[in-house]
Amino acid sequence: MGESMNDHVSTIFEIPYFEIPVTNVVIMSWIAMAVIILWAFLATRKMKLVPTGLQNTAELVVEGVTNFTESFMGEKGKKFAAYVGTVGLFLIISNTLGALFMGELTHGLIAPPTRSFGVTVALAVMTIVIAIGAGIYVKGIKGFVKRLFSPLPFLFPFNLLEFITKPLSLSMRLFGNILGAYILMELLSASLPAIVPSIACMYFDLFDGGLQAFVFVLLTVLYISEEVHEEE
Repeated sequence: MGESMNDHVSTIFEIPYFEIPVTNVVIMSWIAMAVIILWAFLATRKMKLVPTGLQNTAELVVEGVTNFTESFMGEKGKKFAAYVGTVGLFLIISNTLGALFMGELTHGLIAPPTRSFGVTVALAVMTIVIAIGAGIYVKGIKGFVKRLFSPLPFLFPFNLLEFITKPLSLSMRLFGNILGAYILMELLSASLPAIVPSIACMYFDLFDGGLQAFVFVLLTVLYISEEVHEEE
């Protein structure tokens, strides 16, 4: 199993002169980003007063994410809707890429980017940095430092530790769930008739992938709102 898992993180090519390896995980991340960029471009290329087609989907997503962030942070939520929406779209596409290329999974080339711990850590670190920045933006540096010593001064080490444990748990939760589903789908694909993995794919690659994206986004909003709602 260890050798099999290593096969799924493979170098596709190297960037000339710099000898930087580009793995299948990086390429799948690029694909996820390209899908978002292309969708955003096509949806906003010829905007109309009465939305239709892709513009309609874009407005639904923007409105939905904005309402979601505002339900936790009030008017301040609008400032973070763009980040939350972008992360949510990236995770939904990344987590469900396996379903689109299920027939290629056993070839070791296609893998959800979020199956890599480096990807989930990067997303979690971005979230906690934005949460810290939100706290400083709302309360100022003095108010943010004061928050670290509340409600009692001796809790300072524990309050500071939150900025380590939160991104760690956020990244581990996403990584563990996606990796577990990926391994299970690999085992099913290798040992059972094709119809069984196809049915299981509907849950592990689509439902569970979407669910994990929602959980990550929800926790992201909660972490940011905790800093925004602190007393000034």
